[in-house]
Amino acid sequence: MRSQSWHSRTLALHVPGWTGHLPGQHVDIRLTAPDGYSAQRSYSLAEPATPDRVAVTVDLLPHGEVSPYLAEIMEIGDELDVRGPIGGWFVWEPGDPSIGDGPVLLIAGGSGVVPLVTMLRARKRAGDSTPTMLVYSLRGPRDLMYGPELEEMSADPSTPGSADVRLVYTRKVPDGHPRPASHLAAEDIQPPSAWPEPLAARVYVCGPSGFVDHATGLLRRVGYPDDRIRTERFGPTGVER
Repeated sequence: MRSQSWHSRTLALHVPGWTGHLPGQHVDIRLTAPDGYSAQRSYSLAEPATPDRVAVTVDLLPHGEVSPYLAEIMEIGDELDVRGPIGGWFVWEPGDPSIGDGPVLLIAGGSGVVPLVTMLRARKRAGDSTPTMLVYSLRGPRDLMYGPELEEMSADPSTPGSADVRLVYTRKVPDGHPRPASHLAAEDIQPPSAWPEPLAARVYVCGPSGFVDHATGLLRRVGYPDDRIRTERFGPTGVER
């Protein structure tokens, strides 16, 4: 178990027979109480494929049915029901012919960053040099997930596996941050000057439903056609991320 922010933890689960998954897919995790009551939630896979291993990052919802147990109570040796991998649309694969050499834009709201970081990790593992930018919207510095890893990815553009990372704080900004606190805006998703073309060949957007609607509207406003945009959304009913 690794802490990612003050309210999120990454759990590594041993799943015998797990043969792999694609970045962007998720699993269903079910908990069953001694009296037979059960609750199930979906979690994005937090690491590229590894045999017999599944990692998920759990965002603690204080009144949730599943996340408090996973983030605060579960111990090594406890058993869970895991089903998956699930999903085939919101996925990224190195060398995807539908993208070609075109740039990729990743837009995350809150814990929606989890599957997008998995895509970045898989890209780095594969040695893929596709120009990539992550725009990550979050409330404040305490909510930042994968901070050191994202800082390392964006430190040197010439390093294999590097990516352009933009942090969009909506309520509180850390000292020295160049952008004032505000919601995601059109200028936040403008491509870096080094990109070979003005629009990404593929855009992945993940976050709460309202955020996804807002980000999709911005993308359309700056000229993205719907067939370049893939979305994954979550809400309070049946899903905890």
